[in-house]
Amino acid sequence: MRSINVLERINHIKGIGLLHDSAGRRYTLRKATLVYADNGVGKSTLASILRSCALDKPDLVLRRATLDGTTQAEVLFKFSNGVQVSFADSRWSSSRPELLVFDSDFVEQNVYAGGQVTTDHRKSLLQFALGERAVSAQLEYNQADERASTVAQEVRDLTNRLSGFHSGITLQQFRALEEVRDADAQINLLNEQIVEAQSIRLIQAKAIPNVLREPLFDIKPIFTILESSLANIDLSAEERVRRHLEEHNEPTLEKWISDGSSYANGERCPYCNQRLEGVDLIQAYRSYFNQEYTDLKQSVATLGSLIETNTSDVMIERLQAGCAMVSSTLDGWKDYIDVTAPTFDNATASAALREIKRLLISRKDAKDANLLEPVGSAEDKSAIARLWRSITTIIESCNAEISNATSKINAYKAGLSQLDIEGLHQRIGILNMTKNRYRPDVLELLSQLDLVISRQVSANQDKQDKKDALNQVMQGTLDSYKERINELLRAFGAQFSISSINYDYRGGLRSNYSLFMRGSTIDLSGGVPDFKTSLSEGDKRTLAFAFFIASVEADANLASRIIVIDDPMCSLDLNRKQQTRTILKRVYEQCKQLIIMAHDPHFLRNFRDDVVKTGSPQDVACIKLKTISNRYSDFDAIDIDKECEGAYFKYHRILGDYLDGTAPSSIEIAKSIRPMLEGYLHRRFPGLINKGLLFGQIVAQIQSAPPSSPLTHAQNITQELNEINGYASQFHHDTDPGRNLVEITDGELRVFVERALRLIHAGIP
Repeated sequence: MRSINVLERINHIKGIGLLHDSAGRRYTLRKATLVYADNGVGKSTLASILRSCALDKPDLVLRRATLDGTTQAEVLFKFSNGVQVSFADSRWSSSRPELLVFDSDFVEQNVYAGGQVTTDHRKSLLQFALGERAVSAQLEYNQADERASTVAQEVRDLTNRLSGFHSGITLQQFRALEEVRDADAQINLLNEQIVEAQSIRLIQAKAIPNVLREPLFDIKPIFTILESSLANIDLSAEERVRRHLEEHNEPTLEKWISDGSSYANGERCPYCNQRLEGVDLIQAYRSYFNQEYTDLKQSVATLGSLIETNTSDVMIERLQAGCAMVSSTLDGWKDYIDVTAPTFDNATASAALREIKRLLISRKDAKDANLLEPVGSAEDKSAIARLWRSITTIIESCNAEISNATSKINAYKAGLSQLDIEGLHQRIGILNMTKNRYRPDVLELLSQLDLVISRQVSANQDKQDKKDALNQVMQGTLDSYKERINELLRAFGAQFSISSINYDYRGGLRSNYSLFMRGSTIDLSGGVPDFKTSLSEGDKRTLAFAFFIASVEADANLASRIIVIDDPMCSLDLNRKQQTRTILKRVYEQCKQLIIMAHDPHFLRNFRDDVVKTGSPQDVACIKLKTISNRYSDFDAIDIDKECEGAYFKYHRILGDYLDGTAPSSIEIAKSIRPMLEGYLHRRFPGLINKGLLFGQIVAQIQSAPPSSPLTHAQNITQELNEINGYASQFHHDTDPGRNLVEITDGELRVFVERALRLIHAGIP
């Protein structure tokens, strides 16, 4: 069993922060050790060194290496019973987990940093807060969880190795497969069926011929134009133009004159430039060749394109090509059935189409020659219809043959058996997996999996049992922890409390707690209202200190702990400082050793007095960290009472020591006379003497005081005050080089010291 020791001496610390080469071996630490130091002298560094030793975390020391030093970090602690612990070569010789340290590192790691409480803080706080029983239960749970995770990974590994043998079905289905001894024979038979099915599939996929489509043939628009004429031409103009045309007897003259009339818009002939005014033939032209005539002429002009569209040779070529494609498609079926390719009578169809085209062109020419005369007869239409019918009869004959062949093809396809190729492949896949299922190596993997699954069931049950046990311990521990924290917060006069505290396993075991303040819940991580802005720095420090103390008090091994407190009253008001002393006194009474580091000597003195009231002065040690050369720090003895005394009491003590013979005459003694008298007068007449007056001015104020002023009661000593001031003032003018050469005579000094003290003690000269 590890021995229970106290820290007796800090032999030396080197190369760490301001403790560059500090030695404390002369100073014995006690059950209550009080370390005084101003801010920035090395308290936090010393606390971090002790924390590093407690947790065996060298980094806490190494990151505080002296900035301008060359000495390697080195520490030597001496514990009782001759136990020594050292830090050298970047490591501790041994750790001292009995050290529990409250400092800024504790706050930042376990409670909050930057005004926010993070998930890591809640994890660390829970680890710190748990008692030994809960820590043990958590360790057992963590170990069970690790075992369960390890076995689960083994199950996953084996399952992954088996997955390649049963693609497409679950492992459970794979394991349920029954052995098929003739699996290879069945697979061969299924492959033969697949070949047959694939052949049938190819036949089913072969193309079926399509019937020929009858071309579009519409001569109605053509005859509509051929049969058109004009009804509103002036008869006399028409007669005049007709005679003129007959005189010249030229078939295309009418068209020539019509085209030319569009240029005769002016008063002169566009051909001979003669004036047209009064020419009756020109007036007849203008009446004859009007807008309706122009529209008719334009319609007739489209006859050529309409005839070409309906009688193009491309029409027969497309029908012949379609028939050839049908013949090619049917050739692909001749290996299976007897089919005959259709024959397209190209000569007859082409001849008929050419005759249709000839008839239509002849009627177009007649219309061009006699634009105003209707052209085309019922006989023309009947002839064209007969010719077109001869073409459609050829198409219908081809389509009849195509339809007959298609019926034969469909009947043949309907007679083919339907085999499910996909189903055949699936059956082969199952047979192959069945073969895999009973392979020796797969059987071995399945056997291993059964064993590991059995272990997994056991590991998961053990994990659940350990979790249930941890839950039971945790809930009880945290309920008690919450109540104690709230008691401490009430004692500190805090305006907030912990409304709930619990835990969960998300991302690892961590605590969850909420604060309640003035009817509102305080969000710990940035909500509104939030932790950062709702709590003062003193509140936050108080909360952290309450967490620490509640955990320390709940520690079953508190009697063997060394508690280290760095600045417990940082940012605390007077009431909280008083409560802090009371709480630390209780901790002191229960722990092995209490080390308090502070920059407030009054707090340390009052705590010492609290301890001495019920204990022995021998149980208390007071030391300090002081600044030495190069602004480094070192350990030194301290008289805590002297450190706390005010200036008046200090000067009074110095003069008393001189008269008692414990201090020699010196410039310091001489310089203490006047400020002591000033302090005496300020205390005798509080608030009546103006601040900042020189001693001579104070005496003058007393001398000139009105009868109603209490200062008149000191007018009987003003002469004595002036005489003492006359002596003492010669030692206070440091700017006068000659004054520093004043020789101090012990007999003279003693007389004036006695006179000054008599004034204070007797109130008279």
